Amino acid sequence: MSTSNGYTNLTVMKLKYLLLSIISVLAFSPTASLAQSSNPENLRVSFASFGVIYYPHFIAKELGYYRDEGLNIEVIAMPGGLATQALVAGDLHFSTSSGSSLNASLRGIKLKVVYVNLDRPLYKILSWRDDVRKVTDLRGKGIGIASRGDTMEGAANLMLRKYNMDPLRDVIWVALGTGGRVTSLAAKTVDSAVLGFADSLRMQTRGFPVHEVANIGKEIKMLYTGLAASEEMVVKRPDIVRRFLRATVKGREFVKRNKTQALALGKKYDKSPDDVRSADYDATMEMMTAEGTEDAETQKSDIEIAKRMLNVQKDMPVEQIFDFRFTREVYKELRDLGWERALKGK
Repeated sequence: MSTSNGYTNLTVMKLKYLLLSIISVLAFSPTASLAQSSNPENLRVSFASFGVIYYPHFIAKELGYYRDEGLNIEVIAMPGGLATQALVAGDLHFSTSSGSSLNASLRGIKLKVVYVNLDRPLYKILSWRDDVRKVTDLRGKGIGIASRGDTMEGAANLMLRKYNMDPLRDVIWVALGTGGRVTSLAAKTVDSAVLGFADSLRMQTRGFPVHEVANIGKEIKMLYTGLAASEEMVVKRPDIVRRFLRATVKGREFVKRNKTQALALGKKYDKSPDDVRSADYDATMEMMTAEGTEDAETQKSDIEIAKRMLNVQKDMPVEQIFDFRFTREVYKELRDLGWERALKGK
């Protein structure tokens, strides 16, 4: 059964989310003692993968920055489309799939993008087919993505339009889940797939019979990863949003300043080979926003990109989707304190 806004009734979907959550929590149980916070606030946060783009959160967790804020973070593995549904249902507190959340906002769902980590996607399209060597060769072919409406589809959609292709008619979108894109490409059961940096590098350097069709990040600029929350959370629990972002920004700045330590700590979450993670780190640093926000023109561009993809005609003011005041406040506070002192924690 579907609701009027097009999202599947979450009473049916909750078992799926619960199973994903149990698996994720078992895999990434908290290592830090909660003794410093006698009654921590438990927050459930989704991640579409465990690559370097998400290290600010993982390192903030490992270094106790969230604990210092009285927060206990549950790391939930979930593709962007499903994460947005879970966020709408209240099964998540935050989603790092901010692009998918923006798409939902254009459908009338009250979500806010409160932070942007990267504004260029680290995606590539790979294929095993000899007749698919350039973007226009994708016409009539299947493109594997994690889930419909996610940032992968949005990024590929924008790139296809750049080459005068119709993303709705000229290609076939195939939702394969987080891990299914790599296995499907290897098995040659999908013509091509959108992969993140680590997966694409691993396939290209580990003997898989695939080749690069397009480097999407070199073609376009758009909202890639960040943080989304419900409007209700932003309005009714601004303290939680601010505390979560304060810890995240500390993790972000630590990652930027300490490659070796960040990669060592991130290894608990990111199972990619060390050489892949090192290259992923370097690529991620190149695409990071300066201080976790986007300028007004980029915000408008993000909205227009999503409107075209979703065939939405209604205009949407940027302030209805983006709210960076917490991120700006946190950055100013920590800059004034001094980064060396701020990153030492309590």
